[in-house]
Amino acid sequence: MAAASSAAVVNAVNDCFSIGSTVLCTTCFKDEVEGEVLAFDHNTKMLILKCHSKMTEELSDVYVMNLSLCSNVQVIKECNGNFIDDPQKLNLEQVKMRLRKTVERRQDFLKSKNADVSPEAQELYRAIAKQLGYNEVSWQGQNIQILNEVTVSPPYRVDNVVSSSDNDTSCNYIKRIIKQFFNTRPSPSQENTHAGASASSASTSVSPTSSSLSSSNAASGSPVPAN
Repeated sequence: MAAASSAAVVNAVNDCFSIGSTVLCTTCFKDEVEGEVLAFDHNTKMLILKCHSKMTEELSDVYVMNLSLCSNVQVIKECNGNFIDDPQKLNLEQVKMRLRKTVERRQDFLKSKNADVSPEAQELYRAIAKQLGYNEVSWQGQNIQILNEVTVSPPYRVDNVVSSSDNDTSCNYIKRIIKQFFNTRPSPSQENTHAGASASSASTSVSPTSSSLSSSNAASGSPVPAN
């Protein structure tokens, strides 16, 4: 069975997919993604599919499928070559801008990671950085250093905010952020209740669509809404 699936993928890859054709891809996670072909690069074996959005009819989900990670590829419907509308041109500048912002967000997130502190402390770090900017916040051991003058030490409560320059304005602002952070967080008992309810719901009803999307994203990239 595995050999037959591999052969099917090889045969599909050797062919050129016509723009507008409908293709069904089965990922290595046994999830299926069906959509209209927008582009195909034979050298990298990357296939771009436009799929119906599960959230709204006005948008589409675009998947970049790595056929090397697919167990099977089938052409459901060949395109006759008659397009009602010409394929939209790709805005490379917009793609570059989105890529740059994605990289920056990922780099900012990595700055908040600290193996010596709790996940809650890392969330607080991100909450403060979101207000003041990631360039103004840093880790100094287990302490959160802000604006090069305000320090928040464990356990990261309002009473743990200290200013090296006795700047009451900065201290009070950071204290308000910390107070709001902990006031809006659910209590441990609420978190346990919510986690238990989610686990119970998941055990009784699993959505094939959600499972397919999450696994497909892991194999081939996240869907990008497109008009």
